[in-house]
Amino acid sequence: MEAALQIPLLTLFLTAAVSENVALYYFLGICPLISISADLKASFNMGLTVSMVMLITTAANWAVYNLLLRPLALEYLQLLFFVSIIAAVVQLLEQFLDRFFPSIYEVFGIFLPLITVNCAILGVAMFAVLREYSLVQSLVFAAGSGMGWWLVICIIASVRRRIDLTAVPVHLGKTGITMLIAAVIALAFSGITELMSGGL
Repeated sequence: MEAALQIPLLTLFLTAAVSENVALYYFLGICPLISISADLKASFNMGLTVSMVMLITTAANWAVYNLLLRPLALEYLQLLFFVSIIAAVVQLLEQFLDRFFPSIYEVFGIFLPLITVNCAILGVAMFAVLREYSLVQSLVFAAGSGMGWWLVICIIASVRRRIDLTAVPVHLGKTGITMLIAAVIALAFSGITELMSGGL
């Protein structure tokens, strides 16, 4: 807990977004990166939705864990509670947008059911608890993780738009080329991390 308290919030945000990107470092949320990234607009909307839900569910799961499960020594139920909370938040958000903001729902509504099974959402919530982050740190960590995932899917979609105009080897296919793009982005992020750690 003491080590977590000593982490500057900006460092925590940048680490979550770049050097320990939830998709490229932990390989979470890879399926949407492959399936949704064929379209740039869909990727942008999906990334925004994931970031929003990740922030809300991480805060909710942190509260449930620290105010309910931990005091009652029920930590072993965290996975069950976290998955249930994520599903409930997604459903409530979907109904709320559909009823009060139909125009926004038309943009994001189709992506909300996909987010329920996005392991990046669950992973970020569990990381925040396992690392014993405070509520503020958890929110910063979730925001950085969401922004990082959003950035990666948009970059992949932008590159795939150009690749669609070229001849991709048959045996590589769209899935293979997407994974290669992700690998190159991971190398770029690794270089940025080295620059950051060097104080440049």
